[in-house]
Amino acid sequence: MKKLLVVFFALSLVLAFSMPATATDVELSGSYYVRGWYDANSALDADSTTANASYQQRLRIGAIFKVARGLKLTTRMDALELTWGADPRMATQNTATGYLGTKAGYNNERTTWDVEVSRLDFATKYGLISVGLWDTNEWGLTFGNNSFTVGSIMLLKPVGKVLLLAKIEKAIENDAKAFGTGANPYSDLDQDNYVAAAIYRTPTLTAGLLYKYVRNATPRDAIAGFDGLLVTLDILSPYVQYKAGDFYVEAQMYWLDGEYETETGLFGPPITAKDVEGLTWYVMGKYKIDTFTVGGLVAFAQGDDPNTNDTEGFALSGGWDWNPCLILWNDDFNYKANGVLGHVAAVGATADAGTDGEMRNAFIYQVFVEAAPMDKLALKASFSYAKADEKPALYVDSDYGTEFDITANYKIYDNLDYMVGFGYFWAGDYYKCDSPTAQIDDTYLLVNKLTLSF
Repeated sequence: MKKLLVVFFALSLVLAFSMPATATDVELSGSYYVRGWYDANSALDADSTTANASYQQRLRIGAIFKVARGLKLTTRMDALELTWGADPRMATQNTATGYLGTKAGYNNERTTWDVEVSRLDFATKYGLISVGLWDTNEWGLTFGNNSFTVGSIMLLKPVGKVLLLAKIEKAIENDAKAFGTGANPYSDLDQDNYVAAAIYRTPTLTAGLLYKYVRNATPRDAIAGFDGLLVTLDILSPYVQYKAGDFYVEAQMYWLDGEYETETGLFGPPITAKDVEGLTWYVMGKYKIDTFTVGGLVAFAQGDDPNTNDTEGFALSGGWDWNPCLILWNDDFNYKANGVLGHVAAVGATADAGTDGEMRNAFIYQVFVEAAPMDKLALKASFSYAKADEKPALYVDSDYGTEFDITANYKIYDNLDYMVGFGYFWAGDYYKCDSPTAQIDDTYLLVNKLTLSF
């Protein structure tokens, strides 16, 4: 199957390039990276002698087929997305997708061609219509984004300086599971999302507002007998970007309100309802002084108050696309370099006090300095402090800790970058979980990455 896919892709490219000039035009782009990590102590164990080192890579190729004016097909394929030396046969099977991942990596990593995006765009007098599979949960700034591909139908309509957007997303389709095992009486086990948004742009200002309605009936599939769970959510997200000379500021907020409804029988009325809510926000400002840029940011993700029956902070986070540090809440580090920070319970603690790649239940404050001493060299240093918004019941402290990061990026060619970075994390007492005498320690990280873009 692997050989057939490679041959099919190669033949497709040959046919595309051999077409007459009056036929479909093809634009190719892509990237290839190799990244190496050295993780000293991501478990934050005291007196740890265990370190992890690994290399990962990914080849990505995108193609845009311009069939006619106002009509195009966009595709994107990933290949050889893996950890060097990892055996895919040793990985746990992802039951949701049905295929194997690689050790110390994402479940969707493949060694063969994996077509991830297939998007058809065509212009009409009512606006641009897009249909197909492409990235969702990308809105405004990088903060709050959790990008992955879903099937969507979208309409884009410019009105003066405002771009209007309406979209339907099929996030999860489970109709085939209806009336299956567990005597599940529901024919609706899906998740559907409905989005409306507006974006205003000028040379100095960009501002947008999004409304998203989520109806998620998938928890019914996990409920035995005749009881089911229906989740409905309303989400609002404004964002703004402003530039005035050498000053730049950006901000974004997510607000969520919804409820869990427990149902009885196929058509029974809700017998219980639990309110859920969430709030996240982010502000970053910076100012350029000659070859230096100084700035700072603050971000917040609401935590769950242990003294209430409602669920605060539900489903909202800083997002796995937003990486404020090299170690803390860095999705690449957490999922590529041996899992969650502090994922092993500290000695003397009775529970896990780890944090994963998404900022949850937290405040983070950061100051940073950027410098460009040469045309091809960019440097950045940052210092961050983070603490929990709500201290979980019985936990010792809400202090996540502090982190210092420094990175250097050098352009070997216009399309080839090499990055090296060092991060040191002073672990706070949050990672002691519920034991004041638990022993924890700090960690540091070395990373380097070679990236080709074309």
